[in-house]
Amino acid sequence: MLKTLVIYESKYGCTRDAARIVALVLGPSRRCRTSQFGEDCRDFDFIVIGTPIYSGQILPAMEIFLKREREWLREKKVVIFCTCLNGQEGLRVLRELEDDLGGDVIELGVLGGKLELERLKESDYQAFMDFTSRVGLPPLGMDLFSQEEVINWALHIKDLRDNISDSMPVLELKRAVEEFMNIHNTCTLSSGSEDRVRGTPVEYTYYQGQIYIFSEGGQKFANILLNENVSVAIYDDYTDMEHLAGMQITGIASLVADFEEYQRVVELKGLNMDFIQQLSMDLKLIRVQIEKVEFINSKFKDKGYQVRQILKF
Repeated sequence: MLKTLVIYESKYGCTRDAARIVALVLGPSRRCRTSQFGEDCRDFDFIVIGTPIYSGQILPAMEIFLKREREWLREKKVVIFCTCLNGQEGLRVLRELEDDLGGDVIELGVLGGKLELERLKESDYQAFMDFTSRVGLPPLGMDLFSQEEVINWALHIKDLRDNISDSMPVLELKRAVEEFMNIHNTCTLSSGSEDRVRGTPVEYTYYQGQIYIFSEGGQKFANILLNENVSVAIYDDYTDMEHLAGMQITGIASLVADFEEYQRVVELKGLNMDFIQQLSMDLKLIRVQIEKVEFINSKFKDKGYQVRQILKF
């Protein structure tokens, strides 16, 4: 799993807030200002740089940091984002930073900023008035910052980062995933709809890319009927950080209506239909069609791979 360092500068707090959200979504991560950067930061693999843009320029502290650490950054996977009020100008500045850094800048992000005129210092206020006059914007306070926009961008970066790690060959990873699912029989099924969420420990059976769960009923069905998207967690008991094994599965849940499919799963569990039909209540069958498995296994490191692997079904 690539360790992520989020380095930022912020003057009035907007970029600081964005950096905090990005670091949370990209964990395991560490967040620091440029003034907090030290030798212990050099071991990180994936670097996210965040800066505000005022009057078409980044903050001096960030400019000094980028010049000082240019050679180090050229050896890393780097993402750069800014918070600003003018997206076109923000993108222009980021592209200049990208050209200056060279190396392997894999993504740029322009996020909305925030401007509260009453908080500005006199010099910043005058610079803002000059800026708005130059670009044709009204000299008013603005709030373009969106937590949802930052989260969605951070999730996009997470996907990029996860896809550049040392990946196992697909067939080898699929065998490892299926072996893990087959030696376990209990999972947590997570479902939700609107403000209602549910995490249910249940017994399951894995078969050909699908997870089957028998159930008498309950709140999870209310969620699944309204929202078919579910998550399934399967994991070993925790012992220590050197022996981790667990997976988070994303999938689509539905109720099995086909009798032959229902009967096949009954037989896979070593039961028979006579037993099922003699029960005093209806036994429903949930099918989770697996879309993606995020598998953390410390043993992968022994084979030269990242401990976190992703398999898409």
